[in-house]
Amino acid sequence: YKRQLYRRADAAVAAFTEASGISCPFGCGSCCEGFVPDILPLEASYVAVYLAAADAGRAYSLVANGLEPRVYEDGRVGCPLYADDTPYHCTVYEARPLICRMFAFSAVRDKRGVPVFSACKLATSGSGVRSATGTELLDSFGVEPPLMADMGTELASIDPDSAGERKALPEALLEALSRVLFLVGMRDDDPLGGGPTIRPTMPRAG
Repeated sequence: YKRQLYRRADAAVAAFTEASGISCPFGCGSCCEGFVPDILPLEASYVAVYLAAADAGRAYSLVANGLEPRVYEDGRVGCPLYADDTPYHCTVYEARPLICRMFAFSAVRDKRGVPVFSACKLATSGSGVRSATGTELLDSFGVEPPLMADMGTELASIDPDSAGERKALPEALLEALSRVLFLVGMRDDDPLGGGPTIRPTMPRAG
């Protein structure tokens, strides 16, 4: 169900960008360079499974060595999964969390519950319109942008018991990776082909 929700989110974003002409500069990545998302456990698990299947060595290395936000010289703190040398910059792009899929192309609700959209300062707008509210959205952009809150609520409803356990991506992902690799290690037919032995240092007897 989570995968279906991600696909619907991607489709809604694609429909909005096509109709509105709102787009990011190619290869920008600025939102990832200054933002570390908080994600749900089920999102972290999705990324963890993707990482473990796509690059088992990296998955084991992250668990062994830890995962910290990326700090830039100008003081910005960004996502640790960011890569400089790829077009999308995201090393888990196919499994990226919901907020990463919708960040620049979704509306939020103001304090009255009215949908509001404002384009990122770096984005381009085919129509020249950069922001709109409520009933103006359809007239301004040709289609209403998806609402982050609505998609987020639907995502949280998949596993209501863990909905209050949202954590910063580095912490959430390490916890999820530890679980995934533990479960993989319990299988006789390790689907990842085996990984390095990672065990905590045992204290010596006094």
